[in-house]
Amino acid sequence: MMESLMVGPVMFMAPLALLALTGLPILWFILRATPPQPKTADLPSLALFEDLAHKEETPDKTPWWIILLRVLVVLLAILGLARPVWSPPAQPIEGEANGDVLLMIDDGWISAPDWSERQRAALNVLSGMDLDRGVYLLPTTTPTADQALAERLSVQEARARVRALKPVAWQADYAELTSALSGFEAQTPETMWITSGHKGTAFEGLVSELQNIGPVSVIPVTPDSLITIDALATSSKGPVLSVVRTNSEAEQVFMISGQDENGRSVGSVEGRFGKGESRQDVIFDVPEDVQQAVTSFKVLGQASAGSVWYWEGASRARRVGLVSGSPSIQPLLTDTYYVKKALSPFATLYEGSIDELIAEDLGAIILTDIGRLSPEDEASLRSWVDDGGVLIRFAGPRMAAQTDSLIPVQLRRASRAFDSALSWESPQKLAPFPETSPLATAELGSEVYVRRQVLAQPSAELESRTWAKLDDGTPLVTADRLGEGRLILFHVTASPDWSDLPLSGTFVEILRRITLPSRELGALNINAETSLAPRFWLDGFGSVISPASNAKPILPEGLSDLSPSADHPTGVYEGSAASFTLNAGQGFDPTMVTDWPAGVTVTNARNRAGQGLGGLLLAAAAVLLLIDLIISLLLAGKLSLPSLRKGGAAMVLASFAGLAVLTPGDAQAQENVELPQAALELRFAYLETEDDELNEQAEAGLRGLSYILFRRTTVEPGQPIGVDFTSTSLDLYPLILVIMPENGLELTDEESRNLAAYMRNGGALIIDTKAGGSVSAGRNVDQRLVTLLEGLDLPPLKRVGEDHVLTRSFYLIDGFTGRYPDRPMWIEGSSAESGQTPRGDGISSIFITDADLASAWAINGQFRPMYSVEGGERNREMAYRTGVNIVMYILTGNYKDDQVHIPSLLERMGEITDDMSEESAPPATRPSTDIRPPDGGDD
Repeated sequence: MMESLMVGPVMFMAPLALLALTGLPILWFILRATPPQPKTADLPSLALFEDLAHKEETPDKTPWWIILLRVLVVLLAILGLARPVWSPPAQPIEGEANGDVLLMIDDGWISAPDWSERQRAALNVLSGMDLDRGVYLLPTTTPTADQALAERLSVQEARARVRALKPVAWQADYAELTSALSGFEAQTPETMWITSGHKGTAFEGLVSELQNIGPVSVIPVTPDSLITIDALATSSKGPVLSVVRTNSEAEQVFMISGQDENGRSVGSVEGRFGKGESRQDVIFDVPEDVQQAVTSFKVLGQASAGSVWYWEGASRARRVGLVSGSPSIQPLLTDTYYVKKALSPFATLYEGSIDELIAEDLGAIILTDIGRLSPEDEASLRSWVDDGGVLIRFAGPRMAAQTDSLIPVQLRRASRAFDSALSWESPQKLAPFPETSPLATAELGSEVYVRRQVLAQPSAELESRTWAKLDDGTPLVTADRLGEGRLILFHVTASPDWSDLPLSGTFVEILRRITLPSRELGALNINAETSLAPRFWLDGFGSVISPASNAKPILPEGLSDLSPSADHPTGVYEGSAASFTLNAGQGFDPTMVTDWPAGVTVTNARNRAGQGLGGLLLAAAAVLLLIDLIISLLLAGKLSLPSLRKGGAAMVLASFAGLAVLTPGDAQAQENVELPQAALELRFAYLETEDDELNEQAEAGLRGLSYILFRRTTVEPGQPIGVDFTSTSLDLYPLILVIMPENGLELTDEESRNLAAYMRNGGALIIDTKAGGSVSAGRNVDQRLVTLLEGLDLPPLKRVGEDHVLTRSFYLIDGFTGRYPDRPMWIEGSSAESGQTPRGDGISSIFITDADLASAWAINGQFRPMYSVEGGERNREMAYRTGVNIVMYILTGNYKDDQVHIPSLLERMGEITDDMSEESAPPATRPSTDIRPPDGGDD
């Protein structure tokens, strides 16, 4: 199928529509034959009328200029439907009139937020090219750059490839790309690079290699402010997310949502960048039970893989229990003091008895020098470890004297002292950690000496169970599996009595690793034969996708230095007893290119793009059709010139209003017909404030709500419009949305009068404070609302209940949802409650919420949601249903109010029927008076 057709400087995007031009000659002859030619008949009596003048004559054919006008209407309509684009070829490079083009497109996850704009820029470049030129299409993340550089495409083939491109969840390796380009031998006088503007590793080398090939032009399509999670650490208050952004020119507020394994939001926190700040640490300070449900974090409003961080493996939070063997009045001398200090930066500690700690659902329990457990405690701990717990024990004088069976290796009686008077040995240093140990990549302290230890009995399994040892080869830390769990033993005390280990950073790093739950601890102890297969991947937009059938597993070599790539995309990988995550934003450097190297031309895609002519041609055809209609009515005597002067203006106005709907146009063109457009069609309005971002959000939200109404109901709204309360035409709009700025709104006397008149005349005011993510559902209306509503003469407000008509005006819903789910809605109280005269049909003229409705409704020009919603797409659907119910309630009134009272009506009808039966029936046959409501409850 032909995709496009170039005719001189005009490209037709739907060329098959031009086949209709072949029917124009046929149309010409059809129009000439209408009306039919009169027949000639000779009658003798007609001689009496020869001297009479003819008052009306019928032409034998349609005038040629009317035929031409109608053919021109059809011609313009056909050309418009063929989607012509004015696309003059770009000026060729001097000396290379027909040279090929190397078209590079950054398609890493940084490009995801504005991918449609990037794709459109590439198509515009191709639209402006001569069809004889060849194209080498090179996505910068492709692992097969050599193959891409060897394939010369036509312009049409390149357009199809560009449309099929999607962003991926890894970044380009400029070093590998430079190496591939070094062998590129095609005659390419021009390189067009549609870039994200990110200054990655080896950026200068890539630009230099491109300049060696030929002239370089770049089209920067950079995100306004890309926010990325680049690291995660743990603290006593919760996980600490390191967040970076690419644009630090202004202050910026953002939200991070914690999501469970099903993608549902279970909690969120707010972060804030100050002016000039590009990095910020955000503590996800939420209750413990919420933290345990979180498997990933997402920056709301950022559609890229870099805005998502999966919280599995070594980064999980620790819930650690601590049992002390001997309480002391000198806490600085106890073993537990050093354990607490080491764990406090990344773990939540619980202290208590063994039974109390087992009931807390902990990941690890630490025992400091408890030699022999009671039989009951030993049995309880054995069962807990067998179910997946991690038991960590420290040796000491008690364990040197006696112990129980919950240890990974058999111990010798008594301890070994290196620095006693009877010892010939000197204190020993730590040896490098074994490669198969979970501690293999931990930082080894050079000044850690061990002076006393409990020795392990030699055995065949001792070497495989040793995670850390001394220079002389004696074990310092041993471990073994018990069921699904693990036993870990330090052969020294947790205090500095026997070694310097509790005073070193190595102690903190060891505890950070071994206090993981048993399954996650396995990710740090992968033997050479183990491989991790992908459980799921992410695409460039941060959405979960299934791994490819030929996906490569991750091998243990170089696991700590692995970053997302084409072989191993962003996602979660797991084996039989291990879990490992690759996050796209890990270690991300937000540096953007500010000054391009000399010789690189920075251009704009619009400068090379074509100008669409389809809308203009269709509009011209519609105008000519209107002119033809007026001329036809005049010639037929159906329309006189006086009546044309009276009603012609309204007809023309209505026609042009229809054209504004049928033909695409920009926002400015729509604003030019604001008043007549609002008078001729249903449109929603929003209050324009000084905050441009809020205005854009309100417009996008009402646009999304209008789109849903158009698709699902008989309500067909036009484009939303921004208004201010000084306007006298507020009555044209059935509802006005007000998004409350942070500093509130204070109305002038004129604005208050106009708004009060609007609401008295049946208008509806929807006020959204957007505070749903930070306040409880029972919080009173804040001071900003009090300031805004002064002077509006409103009755007392009430919270909408579950049985209100708003919950069933179109959909049956049990709550009101926006960006935040299940938020309260406040409306006017009933006349009986307020003691005032009811207004109109009793419909509320004001709606107040904090659910951030507009963010949940908002869509962009491609009808895609613009903001994330807590709870995912299910809650976005409920937000749309909330909006539809509000609109239907405003437009249709309370005609469904009787549905609310159906149980009471049925009950009353039953009582009436019962009374009538009692009066007419004899005493022996009277029916029972036990009438119950339909729900089966008692009356």
